[in-house]
Amino acid sequence: MKNTCKKLVGFWHYGVILTYMSVVSAIIGICLSVTGYPFYGGVICLWISGVCDAFDGGVAKTRKNRTQEDKMFGAHIDSLSDLVAFGVAPVMIGVGLGFTQWYHIALYCVYVLAALIRLAYFDVTEEIRLQDPNCGRRTSFEGLPVTNVAIGLPIFYLAASLCSNLSGKAGTLAPEIIMCFCYALVAFLFVFRFKMVKFRAKGLIITIAIVTLLCVGLILANVLIFGGIFG
Repeated sequence: MKNTCKKLVGFWHYGVILTYMSVVSAIIGICLSVTGYPFYGGVICLWISGVCDAFDGGVAKTRKNRTQEDKMFGAHIDSLSDLVAFGVAPVMIGVGLGFTQWYHIALYCVYVLAALIRLAYFDVTEEIRLQDPNCGRRTSFEGLPVTNVAIGLPIFYLAASLCSNLSGKAGTLAPEIIMCFCYALVAFLFVFRFKMVKFRAKGLIITIAIVTLLCVGLILANVLIFGGIFG
């Protein structure tokens, strides 16, 4: 097995750097969320993890003469990274917002379990698919990829913040309902059997740009009109 750093286990090269950066961003986001910065720490770090994950596969494929072990390592480390960045980290944002009642915890358990099942199912089906020499490039996903929470959660969060600001300090119920609905909806879509088109690099860039502009607009609305973002 060829390794770029013989004294350390694992693989250490630019092909996995974005995956490692996604994990680091997620851990920073988790720490900031539980210490009182769920938006300026948790949500932003979740977004960074999403951008890293969107392009890590493309970066890895630019390396020539990749060994089978290298490819397998990249696939496994990507799923493990996704569980931390898009399974655990989003839950800690909710915890950072103070949503820690028993029903919140039950919802978090359902969410992380759905993410875990989705990732494991994808790994199994992808391994079987790749055994066919004529399989070609994947064009769609079955169920919502867990990485899409990096798009959905920031939008829900900013919408919840807008509702909180519109309702005043006493309007805490609407943001809680919005965030709980976000976790429940995304968890359901993780395991619901439907076909979702897989975007290529151009499509990913366009999607990221659109969602970024939408989030910036919501941030400006919260900050300029109401003076801040809740949480």
